[in-house]
Amino acid sequence: MAITAKHQASNLITRLTALWAVSESGLGGLFHAMKLPFSGLILGSFAVMIVTFLASHSDRKFRTIVQATLTVVLIKAIASPHSPLTAYVAVLFQGLAGALIYSLFRVNCLSSVFYGIIALMESALQKLLMLILIFGKNLWEAFQEFLTSLAKQFGLQGLEHLPLFIVGGYCLIYFCGGILAGVYSIALPVAIRKRAEELRYQTVKVTAPEIPKRKKKNKMKLLGIMSILLFIVTVFAFSGSVNKAVYSLLRTFAALALIYLIINPLFTYFLTRWKDRTRNSNPGNLQAVLAFVPAFRNHARTAYLYAEGENSYLKKVKIFLLTWMALALFCEE
Repeated sequence: MAITAKHQASNLITRLTALWAVSESGLGGLFHAMKLPFSGLILGSFAVMIVTFLASHSDRKFRTIVQATLTVVLIKAIASPHSPLTAYVAVLFQGLAGALIYSLFRVNCLSSVFYGIIALMESALQKLLMLILIFGKNLWEAFQEFLTSLAKQFGLQGLEHLPLFIVGGYCLIYFCGGILAGVYSIALPVAIRKRAEELRYQTVKVTAPEIPKRKKKNKMKLLGIMSILLFIVTVFAFSGSVNKAVYSLLRTFAALALIYLIINPLFTYFLTRWKDRTRNSNPGNLQAVLAFVPAFRNHARTAYLYAEGENSYLKKVKIFLLTWMALALFCEE
């Protein structure tokens, strides 16, 4: 009996790890097809739910979560080898933060909310940090100078503080998302089992669509960087700050060269070596997780059909995640 319970717990942990891996290596394309805003916020919240689920079903929380995190990173490197460094950093932070928090505190609403806030705020601040690294304070100065000139021209008060409000609002969205993810994580296991019971009496007759592949965003990222850089240079040029415009150009190109010509190649090299060594030295756990990946992708397509008929974005996300996890964790067929 104990052996059966231990086997069931191990099987559940393997399935949860595979779910997390599928979400990190390809679920963004499906969310794009569903036209869901803030897909990155949803994926981060999903990671919080998975890690909390892992913690609540494991006696050795730290080891279980760290092993799952490394397995997800490995599968992400296999399935999406061209993912940026920041994507791996986010996954590692989410996993290690969850392992540390849940090894120190019991799994309850308070600890899960704390974890949700930490995990999602890191995701938000990571994006802001990249902007600072690439553009420095020139981006902030350009926006302030531009909005100050508009405020003077049209007699508007407080417009020059708009960048601060935008950053504050952006962080507030992720902060609230972390609270919601933490609260929902505690109720998730019961909700999934309830959804699994409901699905036993439901059928979907429509052929499920393929999960759309993410298109390469390198061109869009480059266009975005060039547009922001053009905006900064234009603002400084019209205000007479030619030196600032030249400095902004040189600094941005130096930051991009550092990231794409030095840091990314080094990271890719060491990641590839670690990936090859891990696949050869410990293939058992990896193969067990990979065995579930094709079926879980099919489950995602089925869950998409249940969710696409909903009008509310929140309802779409809720129905999709509950259906997908119920099919993957508790429904054999």
